[in-house]
Amino acid sequence: MDGCNTKWLGSVIGAIRRHHAVGRATLDDLKIELSHLAWSDLAPTAITWAGDKDRFRRHPLAGIDGIGCSALVMYWPPGHATLPHDHGGLWGIEVVLDGALHVEEYVRGGSESAPTLAKERCLHLGVGDGAVFESPHYVHRCRNLSNATPTLTLHVYGGLLERYIAFDETTGVLRTEPRIAIGDTPLE
Repeated sequence: MDGCNTKWLGSVIGAIRRHHAVGRATLDDLKIELSHLAWSDLAPTAITWAGDKDRFRRHPLAGIDGIGCSALVMYWPPGHATLPHDHGGLWGIEVVLDGALHVEEYVRGGSESAPTLAKERCLHLGVGDGAVFESPHYVHRCRNLSNATPTLTLHVYGGLLERYIAFDETTGVLRTEPRIAIGDTPLE
C-alpha cells in the first residue's frame, strides 16, 4: 500500500469524519489534529514511500466518500514546484508529514479575462506544520526547496477537487489554464 500504515490512515480518516460531523467552523482544530498525526510513529515518510521517486504524485485517500471532503497524500521529489494555482473555490488544509514545503500565498483579483495575483505571504512548513485556507480567491505555489530529499504532505479539501486554475507567468502575462486534477493510486 505505497508506504502508508493502515492504522495511521484510519486515524486521518477518523479526524476528517469527526470534522465533517461538526461542520466547517473547526478547520483550525482539524489542522491541529492532523498536525499531531504527522508526528505519529506510524506516519508515512517520504524515504519509505513506494513508487517512482522522481515524479510528483497525488494519492487520494479512499474511505472518506460521501462526507463532502477529499484528502490526498502528495509525494514531492527534490526540487519539485507547482505553478501558482487555486483549489476550485474549496477550503483546504495542508500538513507536512516529512521534509519541508515552501508555500507562496496569493489573493486572486481582477476579472475572469484579466486575473491578477497579489502576493500575501510566504510560509516555510516543516514536519507537523500546516496551513489553512478558506477564501475562494486563494492561490498558492508550493515548492520542495531541497535538491536532495523528497517531501510528503497531507491535503484535505472541502469537496472533490476536480478542476482548478493554474496561473502561468512564464511569458510575463498572467494567463489562466483550466486543468483536471488527476490522482495516482488511491490509499486504502
